[in-house]
Amino acid sequence: MSIFASQTSVTIPIPFDDPHTVTIRKLTGRELERAQAEHMRSMVGGRSVRGWSGAFQRILNGLATPADAQQVLADPLGGYDRTTIVRAGLISWSYPQAIAPLTPSEAVDRSRTDAVEDLDDEALEFLATEILRRTKPGLFHTTAADAEAEKKSA
Repeated sequence: MSIFASQTSVTIPIPFDDPHTVTIRKLTGRELERAQAEHMRSMVGGRSVRGWSGAFQRILNGLATPADAQQVLADPLGGYDRTTIVRAGLISWSYPQAIAPLTPSEAVDRSRTDAVEDLDDEALEFLATEILRRTKPGLFHTTAADAEAEKKSA
């Protein structure tokens, strides 16, 4: 595996939309920082963040449990904006819709949309997870044995 994000890509099938595939790549450090910053802006600005509505409702009803908190903390995508991750890490796909990457200023002002903005929640979640898995594999290790197996396969 290369230290250069542009040299670390893979083509994977979309498990819920056979026979389509996507080619994704590892994110650069700057892109990962941008995904974190966008998540922070969303939270501070009051925009809806993935999973927030259900957690908010449980908190209001006094139903949140320590297990709920642990689930949120264990989510590898926690603290990252999914759309920012997908926009940066998606290289190509087998769909007819063109992927038109937005410039950083277009992405910030949100006046222009593209096919990534049209993805449903399941697809956005899948793509963001797979891109982050290649960028920060340590976030997906559940045991020390998983971490050791990852080291040996690299």
